[in-house]
Amino acid sequence: MNSRTSFRIEMHGCTRASRSPLPAVGSGSMPGPSILAAIGNTPLVPLRVVAPAGGAEVWVKLEYLNPTGSMKDRMALAMIEGAERDGLLEPGTTVVEYTGGSTGPALALVCAAKGYRLRIVISACFSEERLRLMRALGAELEVIPAVEGPGRVTAQDIQNMVDRAAELAAEPGMYATDQFRNPYVAAGFRDTLGREIWDQTGGRVTAFCHGVGTSGSLMGVSEALRAHDPGVRIVALEPAGSAAITGGPAGTFAMQGWVGSIPPQFDRSAVDDVWTIEDDDAIGMTARLAREEGIFAGISSGANVVGALRLAGQLGPDAVVATLAVDSGFKYMTAPPYAAA
Repeated sequence: MNSRTSFRIEMHGCTRASRSPLPAVGSGSMPGPSILAAIGNTPLVPLRVVAPAGGAEVWVKLEYLNPTGSMKDRMALAMIEGAERDGLLEPGTTVVEYTGGSTGPALALVCAAKGYRLRIVISACFSEERLRLMRALGAELEVIPAVEGPGRVTAQDIQNMVDRAAELAAEPGMYATDQFRNPYVAAGFRDTLGREIWDQTGGRVTAFCHGVGTSGSLMGVSEALRAHDPGVRIVALEPAGSAAITGGPAGTFAMQGWVGSIPPQFDRSAVDDVWTIEDDDAIGMTARLAREEGIFAGISSGANVVGALRLAGQLGPDAVVATLAVDSGFKYMTAPPYAAA
């Protein structure tokens, strides 16, 4: 059996079964683990249809299998538990955050499990499904007007949310998680997501690409992978419609969760390249992933795979490229490509 075949067999069985077993009934004072124990240890699966012939292996981490359907569950848990460790959160404190719709449900889940009130600022440019999910999980929402309208995100929409959340956070009894500047995010992704990718590929990963939102996941995974192998190639992805990192003008884009600007914690020296992804390519790939691979994810996940396939074509058959299916397609049922399905 060659090493590649062995790797595939090992990965096919990579599920959440690696979690610690539940404690025996009556074994302690705690009633058992909460929903927070379900965060992380998501499967990593190969692309078998859309990957280019003769190119690198392409593996996608199914982050939409986290409890709220997003990788942001990891971030929310890291932000809240980091603040608890440092004495910044106490009973009765209200958590405040701005969000494009994935951090919000994740924080709502974590705050519900831990007993904190949560106030969210979001723009009307984001999908209605996201707003409904946050409300269902107990978050209190303030929806501010969109610059361009539903489904079209701009960097100004993001800044407007940040500014309004800062106003709320200045009120007594508030704690701002402030995801763009939060000190716990990158380390949280490094110690969970980055470690999992390395372990699940058996240390064979040679490249990783991912879109820039807060940049915490990109920075954290990059740090984790390069701690094992400094030669791992890291490519940051940004929307072609608002390509701030590569010097393009501000504009609109379809990838909800990306920011179209340069976030405060993004470190250009931590990545080898920055590539732009067109909206139409991202939307088309999102549809292909669902129909041809059975990966039902959002538009930013389609954009991630566009970048990963480009990498695979460059690197050749001996390389292993990893990327993320960051959230579930259920948050995009009123947006392309699913609205037209």
